[in-house]
Amino acid sequence: MSRDLRGWIEEVELKAPGELLRVKRSVAPDRFEPTALLEQLEDRGEYPAVLFERITNLKGEPTPFMALMNVFGNPRKIGLAMGLAEPAGRAELFQTYLRRAAQPRKVQVVAPGEAPAKEVVVRGRDLDLAALPFFRHNYMEGGPYFTGIVGARALDSQRYNISWNRMMYLDATHMATYMSPRHLWSHFYEAEEQGQALPGALVLGHHPGFHLASAALTTLNDDEYEVAGGVLGEPLRVTPSEAYGEALLVPADAEVLIEGEIVPHRRTIEGPYGEFTGYTGPERLSWLFEVKALSMRRDAIFIEIFGSHRDNMAAHFPIEAHIYDRVRHAVPTVKDLCWIESGGPHNLIISIKKRIEGEPLRAAMAAIAASNFIKHVIVVDEDIDPGDLREVSWALATRFQAEDDLTVLKGMQGHVLDPSLRHEIRGSGMVLDCTVPLDRPYPRRARVPKDVRERMPLGEYLPDR
Repeated sequence: MSRDLRGWIEEVELKAPGELLRVKRSVAPDRFEPTALLEQLEDRGEYPAVLFERITNLKGEPTPFMALMNVFGNPRKIGLAMGLAEPAGRAELFQTYLRRAAQPRKVQVVAPGEAPAKEVVVRGRDLDLAALPFFRHNYMEGGPYFTGIVGARALDSQRYNISWNRMMYLDATHMATYMSPRHLWSHFYEAEEQGQALPGALVLGHHPGFHLASAALTTLNDDEYEVAGGVLGEPLRVTPSEAYGEALLVPADAEVLIEGEIVPHRRTIEGPYGEFTGYTGPERLSWLFEVKALSMRRDAIFIEIFGSHRDNMAAHFPIEAHIYDRVRHAVPTVKDLCWIESGGPHNLIISIKKRIEGEPLRAAMAAIAASNFIKHVIVVDEDIDPGDLREVSWALATRFQAEDDLTVLKGMQGHVLDPSLRHEIRGSGMVLDCTVPLDRPYPRRARVPKDVRERMPLGEYLPDR
């Protein structure tokens, strides 16, 4: 039995009770109704996956579909996506993901008749995207969206790329998409230079391990279908597409596949959109996706990401894992780091066992070099949990002197979504070394003796807590 979204839902309900909630009342995704409920949960500090069992389409009609959100809302569910039965800390999650991603598996090609994603096929005049449940997430967004995974490959290569790409509804057969200047963007421009479109398929629902692999910081030489197989722990099953046959293989166990192509020499308006920064990004001149075929399961479950909120940031978990890997290569005594829960999307907190002076700056520069998401790095000692902002703030208050421990970085590449940039892409950053100096005496942290704490478990003395 291949790993798919339905199996993951069953696993969550079995192994992590309370991590999945079901909403049985009908909701209208294009009227902000699912995200209104998720934001209220977020205000309470709760991030369960939520399965909306009755959803309407853009015409306001009932559909046979369901929608799943907050899949990546907390580390417990991310761990289950990677086969971890028990809760795990950040470092263990990083290491598990990196180990799996480093063991790619060749795809398994299956016939269309064996592909659950082919239960329903729609082509030609029957195509009408308005029959699907597009989402509006946040106020002021330019239109209803899907936040799915685009699978495509360069025209002259057999290597597949998978990446998160939002798609905004335009009409029955067209969507507007935004592409960051990475692999999909490169493949498209190579095709456009030849006057050709770039075929691709928007995947709207698969096992969360597949979605995690789509955020991996791979090279152009890596086949990301194979990386997805590594993360899943088994080969990704693929099948010929409806519109392009064997020229475009698509995930056989997907819930929904929207096949089409990014059109050359044409652009369209896309946005505004709620970005991972927590701000509404601007309207942009973006790319046109023309739909050629739709295939799906009869009772498809759409995975949708809550843009600009915790789910959006946590879906970037593989980027955090790859940053961790790069930093540990530079400074092997790195204990932990925290980006997603660091208090801001461009901040990173690193915990190290410092051996010599200068290591904090080396670790910070490795992180900044790994990703232009990062502009501020705080480095703390191993006794500080980088995910606990109260502890980090204490280290900043008691182990940091600005004239000695602050490094300002001017003229470095920033991130286009950073609303504080004055230039389109050039900005600045800083490193705050909040570690205890090794070249002079320093007070010890005031703590109760460890052996006494261990022989006096709280439950024995305060059993009602």
